[in-house]
Amino acid sequence: MSQRRPNIERVQVAATLRRMREQAGVTREQAGEVLGCTHSKIGDLETGRSAPKPIELERLLDHYGVASEDRADLMEFAQASRRRRPRSPYAAAAIPGTHRRAVDLEAQAVSSTYYSGEAIPGILQVRPYAEAMLRWGNTHPPEDVQRLLALRLSRSGELTRTGRPPLRCWCILGEAALRACVGGPQVMHEQLERLVAVNLTFENVVVQVLPLGAGAHNFLGMTATLYRFPPPAPDLLSMDNYGRNTISDREVEVARAAHHLDLMKAHALGRDESTELIQAVMRELEAS
Repeated sequence: MSQRRPNIERVQVAATLRRMREQAGVTREQAGEVLGCTHSKIGDLETGRSAPKPIELERLLDHYGVASEDRADLMEFAQASRRRRPRSPYAAAAIPGTHRRAVDLEAQAVSSTYYSGEAIPGILQVRPYAEAMLRWGNTHPPEDVQRLLALRLSRSGELTRTGRPPLRCWCILGEAALRACVGGPQVMHEQLERLVAVNLTFENVVVQVLPLGAGAHNFLGMTATLYRFPPPAPDLLSMDNYGRNTISDREVEVARAAHHLDLMKAHALGRDESTELIQAVMRELEAS
């Protein structure tokens, strides 16, 4: 008999629980002692194979020292994850926001495939580039911006994690993303240098460039990320456009997106050719 797949919300709750435990410096064995259960049950709660009961969640959050605001968000979201879910795609709730959700999903995922025509993915951003992106049109207080910045920069750790295999990251960038000059020429040069470095030194990261003039494709005007997780958790498709982020685990939608991302990989420049193009844009910035 096949095992029932956990829904999107349960995967997000599981990923958040794991992050909170690790931030608190608590082992799975210690968390199991709090609930009077085995460490394997904690593993089930942290992978979405089972959902925590409200009292179990309360005890774990107490032990992890989770702040009241984050606690309320997670408790509400966990309760929603136990209800019957709608059949149609929807804008997923934040835990407690889009930035944090990306961190949690990357921490749980085996691999991610990213496409954007204009922006470098957060997991590969250098500090000045990330600062420029976060400050553009941002009305949050400076301290909030700094918290978001720290959260975004922490994402690169998933590429070198040692407790389990590092995240496999496949990044497809429109050529315009190399020429956007976010933060100015010096910042952009540093960011492109980072892309070259990961392409040359990371076996688990591939950066491809889709050249200008490559023609139409299904993700024009959008940013898309496909996350793959250990079974039985479903693969997730995250789509971003202005003011809206949606996540779907519907098999037909995810399979279609995976197919079109594969087509884009075939149309994009290869890894070596992409590296050469990025280096050429860096030389242009140096001469400007």
